[in-house]
Amino acid sequence: MAGIGLIKRSETLTVEELKEKLPSKRQVINQETVDYLNDVMQNPDYDSSTFMDALIDYQSVMVDCKVSIPEYVNAVKFVGYLETGETLIGSYKKARAQDTFVSSRWDAPADSDGYNALLAAASRYRRSKLVKQLMVQSLLPVNVMFQGERIKAVSVLATEMENAAYSKDRIAAAKELLTATKGPEQANVELQIGPSSQAVDLTTKLFDQLSKVSEAQHARMVGGADISDVQRIGITTEFTEADVE
Repeated sequence: MAGIGLIKRSETLTVEELKEKLPSKRQVINQETVDYLNDVMQNPDYDSSTFMDALIDYQSVMVDCKVSIPEYVNAVKFVGYLETGETLIGSYKKARAQDTFVSSRWDAPADSDGYNALLAAASRYRRSKLVKQLMVQSLLPVNVMFQGERIKAVSVLATEMENAAYSKDRIAAAKELLTATKGPEQANVELQIGPSSQAVDLTTKLFDQLSKVSEAQHARMVGGADISDVQRIGITTEFTEADVE
């Protein structure tokens, strides 16, 4: 997440301040929790103010995953390191440096059992619900920003699929379009702003149909069908004004 910087700033928290910033964990926050977090923010890798912003912004993930503040902080650190370009195993080691499992294998050679154990643990951690949700949440602003360009790109692929001079190019475009219009395997991030549920349903129907059309056209072109016949496959469901109100 972009909020984790490389400039250390002196800032400490009190118990009351942390309770105000993380109200979902108000009942379990004590001086030990605050001391732990203040110690984390002394790490020269973090800008304390923006690191705290990240903790606040994504605290709904902590609640949903039912994890402790230290475990949540470790996951935020891990995702932050990944997004700065650190390797998977490097991110895991830095985020969980206080764990005996990590510290005892810190200098393990790349071909050793200790290194392989770290790599396996890092891979499992990357696939955990907590980390996956944090990564999805941190990328939401980018996804929203480029949604218009994504739609343009899909349109270009659809045009290329129908109008490319060579069948191999049309087939390649069809494959890319199938990939681009495939829905997410897991979509469980809820936004409180944006289009209505009816508009979301309409968009989902449209992309589902586009995906089916692309798949059918791809199959027919692979089978040798003429492009003029393939183009007759269209979207048949009609949408009315009531669908988008």
